[in-house]
Order: sequence, then structure tokens, then C-alpha cells
Amino acid sequence: MSWSPTGEIIVASEGARRIEEGQLNIYIKWLKGVRGPVTHGDLVVVKDEKGESLALGFYEGIGAIAVRILSRQIESLADILRRRLEEAFKLRNKLKLDNFFRWVHSEADGLPGLIVDVYDDVAVISSTSVGFDRRLREVSSIIREIYRPSSIVLRNDTRTRKEVDMPRRKEILFGDKTSPIIREGGALFKVDVMEGQKTGFFIDQRLNRMEIGDLAGPGDKVLDLFSYTGGFSIHAALSGARVTAVDESEYAIEALKVNSSLNSVIVRSFQSRVKEFLEGDRSTYDIIIVDPPALAQSKEAVNRAIRTYTAVNAAAMEKVIYGGLMFTSSCSQFISKGTFLKILERASSLANRDIKVLGERGASPDHPVDLNHPWTSYLKGFLLQVL
Repeated sequence: MSWSPTGEIIVASEGARRIEEGQLNIYIKWLKGVRGPVTHGDLVVVKDEKGESLALGFYEGIGAIAVRILSRQIESLADILRRRLEEAFKLRNKLKLDNFFRWVHSEADGLPGLIVDVYDDVAVISSTSVGFDRRLREVSSIIREIYRPSSIVLRNDTRTRKEVDMPRRKEILFGDKTSPIIREGGALFKVDVMEGQKTGFFIDQRLNRMEIGDLAGPGDKVLDLFSYTGGFSIHAALSGARVTAVDESEYAIEALKVNSSLNSVIVRSFQSRVKEFLEGDRSTYDIIIVDPPALAQSKEAVNRAIRTYTAVNAAAMEKVIYGGLMFTSSCSQFISKGTFLKILERASSLANRDIKVLGERGASPDHPVDLNHPWTSYLKGFLLQVL
């Protein structure tokens, strides 16, 4: 694996303009030519049509992306990777998080196509970049020097990789620990970094889970829909609430039981599709959480996702007591904040309920947003009062 550029990528004026503006993903439609023995994942110099050097990046040539930009300077790749990882780690230290955090949030940390999550002493790497795929050993080495984890796990089994025909695999790159225990405020969670969704846990909802714990009180009835391993449920139960959790995954329900035991709380759980549960449930609740998986995985899926978001939010609103609270979110990058608000407005009309928006909620601050890459702000959430 070469640390030096193997060739040059020539981009059209539109691609050059995007680089100047700070875009880190240069699409194939802006590609004008390739010079040199360049293969997928190679380090390349990006130039404009006049021959002026613009940036250094990985040649991808997979899906719609031609090049992932790493630096506007022509410099050592080893220096770039180390600097970016050190800067990202320094930011997370400033944020004074618990013993888990997102270390690298792709474009927002200047490493497009790379995710690094930390759960106690286990680091998890996830890549959608051929360039980073070819440099996993080097990235792992820098991670070990900066953080000294006991284990490093690779989770290259995402849906995104499948969609662009990238090989999917998950494996332990270093060490042997795969089930760390993390601390979130007063709650503890066991994370299975090999079998859990994404990299094992949904770090992005950290502050929203803790807020539900603050809002729930002794005796409150709380319904946690799409509960996964019980993040919202555990926080509510620790506040003395009577919690019902619903998820269709057997794995999620079993993991929720483990986390309930770990925190010495009781959560009533149901393995069921949310739609079917709501249709058969006759209860009402003081607080309801609606936190579904990404329902729009592509632009083509947006219309169907809107219908599903609308239906599930309307059904949930019907079961909130008058004056009760509802936290609802969408992690679909193709559903904008404005569209999601319209969904909630339509859902309230279908449920024959009025709603007040008490506040907008987003991802934990270890998921910084790069304004040049709006998808880094994929999580949209709203706290509602239902009347």
C-alpha cells in the first residue's frame, strides 16, 4: 500500500468550485480524466483543467463518488491521518462525555467515509471508503497510539456498502473484547459491538435519552417505541416511571432485558411490530418515544417513508394523555427538518390532536455538523406536548 500519490485526477470547473467551497466528496459526474496508474483506493492529487493542484484525496470510483478529499495541501498522508484523529480526539475530550463517544464523524472531522466510535476501552471502525479500507491497519495503529484501547473492531457490514457493492465484513482487528459496558449519566448499558446495530449502540441520542430520564417521574406511564436495547426505557425506569418497550427484534428485546437487570429496573417489553402493538393496545401514556430506524434509505424511498412516519406518529399521538409529552425523531438524511415538521402536523390532524413543539433536538455534540455536508446533521427530533 502506497502512502504517496500514484496519479492525478482532473476535475471539471464544477468539481474545482466545489473543492474551493469545502466539499470533500467529488462526484464522478465532475470527473474529466485520470492520469497515471490509478486504482480504487489510491492516494491521488486532484487538479483542475488548467493543471493547478487543488487537493489530495482517495480515488474511490465506487458508486457516485470519484474522490474523497483529505487535504487542500499536498502533504504526507500519515501526517493528515494523525492530525485529523488527534484533533477529533481533542474535541471529544473538551466535551467531557461519559466513557463512550463518536471519535470520528466522517466529513465533519475531515475524514470523509470514516466513522470511529469508542465504547469504554473498545474502538469500532466503520468505513464507506475504499481508501480507508486499504489503510485499516494504519488507522488502527494511530488509534492505539492515541487512545490505547484493549480492542479494535471493524464493522464494515453497513447497508451503504451493500448498495454500492463494496465487500461487507466484520471482524476483530485487535484484542478480543466485544461487549463493553458504557455509562450514560446514571444508566449503564452493555454494548455488543459485533452484533448490535450500526457499531453497537446509537450514540447520537445520548442527550435525548437523558432528557427523557429528567422528564419522567415516579409512576408516569412511558411507552418506548422502536426501543432497541432500551436506551430511553432505562433512563425513564431509573426515574421511577412504569415503562413499556416495543421492538420487533428478538435480539433487541433480549439485550433490553440484560440492560434492565444491569440497572436493577423493571421494563415491560414486547417483541412486536410497532404498528401491530399500537393497534392492539388500549392504554394511554404520559410520555411516548417514537424513535424508528431510518425509513428513507434513498431519495426514491422518501414518499413511502413519509407515509410511514405519518402513520406511526399519528397512532402514537392518539395514545398520549391530554397534556402529555412525546419525543419523536427521524434519522433519515433524506427527510429534511421542514418535511418532518409537516409530517408531524399531518399526523396530529389524522389523530385529531393538537400539538405544541416544545423544542428541537439533534444529535449528541460528538456528532458535529459540517455545513458543507448537510447529511452530517441527519438526526432530527422534536419534543411535543399533545393536547
